Amino acid sequence: MKADEYIYIENLLERFFEGETTNAEEQELYAFFARPELPEHLKNYRPVFGYFETGIAGEMEERQKTSKAARRISFFKRGLWMGMAVAASLLLFLFLNKGEGIGEDDFNPYAGSYIIRNGVKTEIPEAVARELDEVIRQAEKKQYEKERLALCPLRQYEKTMDNIQTKENEVERFESDIERLEREHKD
Repeated sequence: MKADEYIYIENLLERFFEGETTNAEEQELYAFFARPELPEHLKNYRPVFGYFETGIAGEMEERQKTSKAARRISFFKRGLWMGMAVAASLLLFLFLNKGEGIGEDDFNPYAGSYIIRNGVKTEIPEAVARELDEVIRQAEKKQYEKERLALCPLRQYEKTMDNIQTKENEVERFESDIERLEREHKD
């Protein structure tokens, strides 16, 4: 009976070191190596399984204790930093908006716009500046449209290549079906 048990344990050991044991089988190994009496050829494994049984559990408990403390501290620090960031943002917002409440109608993005031509500074009228903005917008729109149209042949090419690949796959499937049918008719 003991010899069969030792053979079983030796097989479990091989599987254990290959990483193929279940949790229940590993528990059997832990229990076996916790016995006071072991055969001489298996005594060398006792420290290994003793570590797995008690060492890992102790390490895990220690890690959990330190991580909980670290988590509490980091949560407090993160909350403190977030609170300070919110307070600073609020103060900045209040400082920047303490003015007299400039209305949207009073704002002129083109005020102060000018060009220098031949060393002479010339103010740009608001209407001209708005027209310049519109010209720039139209140029950007045309550029986008050119890029979009340039990609159309590439997309068509990709679609064509996909269709060709699909047809080639169908041909291969038909050929294999034909070969299979020919083999069946020969038999």
